[in-house]
Amino acid sequence: MKAVVLYQSKYGSTKQYAEWIAKELGADIFPANACLDVSSYDTIIFGAPVFGGTVMGIAAVSNLPLSKEQRLFLFTVGLTAPDAEKNLENLREKNFSEAVVKRAEIFHFQGALEYKKLTLHHKILLKMINSTMRNKLDLNQNHVAYENILPLIEAVGRDFDE
Repeated sequence: MKAVVLYQSKYGSTKQYAEWIAKELGADIFPANACLDVSSYDTIIFGAPVFGGTVMGIAAVSNLPLSKEQRLFLFTVGLTAPDAEKNLENLREKNFSEAVVKRAEIFHFQGALEYKKLTLHHKILLKMINSTMRNKLDLNQNHVAYENILPLIEAVGRDFDE
């Protein structure tokens, strides 16, 4: 298997997951904005953060020139818990085309929120969102953990062995 991990990261959680995945799979790794010819890879893994229900940089996946033989895995990183199926289904419906959903296996990993690291724009948005919530959001939380990637690693290996 020749795999590549492409990622977009704003505050580091997605990059951390991408690095762990690449190391575990022996894959190449590049930022999503790298001008890269993916035709020599049989497995493409793309990761991106979620902000306000929007997967950042998802257009990069839609624009990848993939052959029918290439396998595509996507992972999103955000504060939504992986067991919040309704929220994750809404995330998929809002962000991924039907063609991408049919083609890719999609995973969600919980990320981190460190208020002091946010840009001013994100701080303002977060304050506005938090002001409307009955249960206030913890502004300092970290759910990034190596074991979160294991289902994706297993799926890549399983699909490759079949």
